[in-house]
Amino acid sequence: MYKLKEIQEKEIWNNFIFENEFEFYSFLASWEWSDFQEKSGNKILRYGINNKDKLVGILPLIIKKAKRWIYLFAPHTPLIKKVEDFFIVLKNILKKIKIIWKENKANFIRFNSPIKNTRENKQNFKRLGFINAPMHEHAEDTHLLDLTKSNEELLRNIKKKDRYYINRAIKEWVKIRIDNKEDHIETLIAMHFSHAEKVWYHKFPRNFIIDLYKVFWNNISTVSASYNNTVESILMTIKFWKVCVYYIASSSIINKKFSPNYLCQWEAIKKAKNDGCKIYNFWGVSPDLNPIHPISWVTKFKRKFWGYDYSLLHAQDLIVSPKYWFNWLIETIRRKKRGYYYKKPE
Repeated sequence: MYKLKEIQEKEIWNNFIFENEFEFYSFLASWEWSDFQEKSGNKILRYGINNKDKLVGILPLIIKKAKRWIYLFAPHTPLIKKVEDFFIVLKNILKKIKIIWKENKANFIRFNSPIKNTRENKQNFKRLGFINAPMHEHAEDTHLLDLTKSNEELLRNIKKKDRYYINRAIKEWVKIRIDNKEDHIETLIAMHFSHAEKVWYHKFPRNFIIDLYKVFWNNISTVSASYNNTVESILMTIKFWKVCVYYIASSSIINKKFSPNYLCQWEAIKKAKNDGCKIYNFWGVSPDLNPIHPISWVTKFKRKFWGYDYSLLHAQDLIVSPKYWFNWLIETIRRKKRGYYYKKPE
């Protein structure tokens, strides 16, 4: 019998992740991300999943309150020690979760699970009463780079024409800066806002970015590339244990002949490797090569750095109130307006 028990200590929570070889995990499962959500005004419940007093999994539940509905959200979780037990555990703890959503008057629960996008996993969720969420909340189709390779091999696996941009930028004395000083952060924010307006993508609020630095400070890196004292490319990565995520980026390229974007990304990859990471996660990519997908343009750039695609099962919703369908309609309209679609389970 599996039981949920709240975890009060950061070390117990994060060490569970550190001590297990999960095929996929991200900073969204960390204690720090829950702290960040609390700063954003959300209530957080951190549960350990126990079997005979042994910790076999963790499940953070973020209680999100919108204007017209409340829901419980599990980002890139639950993390279960034995992946083959994932649905056995989930089925056992659903009764407890139902009590939690009743106590918080939630309309539905959403799992953005760290499991592969397979037909079997989809069917297992369906048997438990879940349906596809109308909209994603975090990266589901990702692109990963194995950092256990040498720098020489990583560079060699980048196509010759793309390596050219890196080598040319070095020869042209493009300057790389890596630090989290206030002026550097302000440059990231300013360029992020400007870029979002030009290419029409989701813009993170200023307080959102500032709070990320406050919570993840020792594990955030700000990397920029400038030429003639002008920053042309800047990005932020978030490191959690052995995984580094390329999370926010912006550019204003003036010198296209040696586009500093490439060198900036390459330096971020090397920094992650030097910090002991085994995986560099490029975060969200489009599910295919179709140029009509809203992030196809940045996906093309991310895939130039070798690596491999990794597809998570699309977010799954469990409905507990008829009010859910109003949320479903709103999010469906939003998704279609933005042009998003998702990869079918394989």
